[in-house]
Amino acid sequence: MKLRINCQKCDARKINEENYREFSQIRIYTEELIVDDRSKEILNRLPFNIKAEEVRSKDMSEDPGNKNLNINGVYEITPQTDVAEGTAITINGLLKIAPGAQDALRKFSRISINGLILCPKSIAALLPFPGLSINGMTKSYPDDYTLMDNRYKLDKYFPLRAPENTGYFAANFIYDGDKETDFAKLAEKNIKFSTEKVYIRKKNIETALPLFNIEAEIVEIPDNCTVVVSDQNEIDEKFVNANGTSLYIIGNADIAASNLGALEKIETLIVEGDICAEKACVQRLEEIGAKCDKLIIKQGTEIRDVAIANIDRATLEAAAGGMVVSDVALLKIDKDVPPELIRQRLKIRDCAKVSCSNDQKGAVSSVSSDVALIGTNTISSLFEGLFGSAAEDSNVSSEPSAFEDDTKYINAEYYEL
Repeated sequence: MKLRINCQKCDARKINEENYREFSQIRIYTEELIVDDRSKEILNRLPFNIKAEEVRSKDMSEDPGNKNLNINGVYEITPQTDVAEGTAITINGLLKIAPGAQDALRKFSRISINGLILCPKSIAALLPFPGLSINGMTKSYPDDYTLMDNRYKLDKYFPLRAPENTGYFAANFIYDGDKETDFAKLAEKNIKFSTEKVYIRKKNIETALPLFNIEAEIVEIPDNCTVVVSDQNEIDEKFVNANGTSLYIIGNADIAASNLGALEKIETLIVEGDICAEKACVQRLEEIGAKCDKLIIKQGTEIRDVAIANIDRATLEAAAGGMVVSDVALLKIDKDVPPELIRQRLKIRDCAKVSCSNDQKGAVSSVSSDVALIGTNTISSLFEGLFGSAAEDSNVSSEPSAFEDDTKYINAEYYEL
């Protein structure tokens, strides 16, 4: 199932991650997107594709002097948490509850969580209790384990620093980020780990696996690979120089034809995500047996992932192999670009708005897919048309975008995620 939201203003600050997990693709077309640090992290984790003319960061202030707290982000309850008796709290994000915090929890008259609770097993055994409303899920870990980053990197220094007989928990995964990590030393110290997924080099499998919880998913990494954990990665000379020629990437990778020289240096490439590459790079990817979830071939000149793009006649005439514009909030096409040149050279994908003349609209519509608005209108006038208040001679293009049958649509002037 896919979701498409068309709105003039979109407020993402109260987003509940669990409400959107069912969608394989979520597209937002808006003039103004309001976010904060917590919502930006969630939007990056989920399959959101956002086209906005303006993105603003704004924190929702709490109302001072009362017992009602609204938290956007991470909130932690520890044995030392000092709040007034009867405090009601709403958390849009992550609630961390420390071991021994039972008495602190009793001070709250109501706790409403839109997101995730991370707590020790002794606390999880008490949940749910009266006054606790959960819209999300609970992850628990052994009480005596230390809580680490959600995506934790093991390096060669960890076995030297970790005290004996200690345990460590990471909510998402733990990865063997250093080729010199001494798992025998960790075993000797009786170090234990708990997580959902673990990435281990082949040479360390036998020694490392007994240190992890039996439920953890095991991913075997080639011994010679550098592990890179980043959602988006541009493979160029700088990237190869920093990470080496054998790569295991947890995230997506982009490769431009201009970086073919850097790709030629790579011997092993495994991407736990998508590879987006220009056609000139495909042969080299096949030669090294690159592995990925999906290979996306870019065609011609590409403009991608920018807020505003402009195309003039000279630029389009110079693009002999054609031009693809995708993931752009606002595309402006100069009036002197002939409609026939648009049909011959231009492809437009996943854009919020294409600003063009009336003479160009037909050509633009014929080369566009998943574009919310084509013409000279603002997005505001689109909503007037949707709700019946626009003039009959509205300039909004009547040609439909390539909407899929399994897509849910939301059209509103203001929408709160």
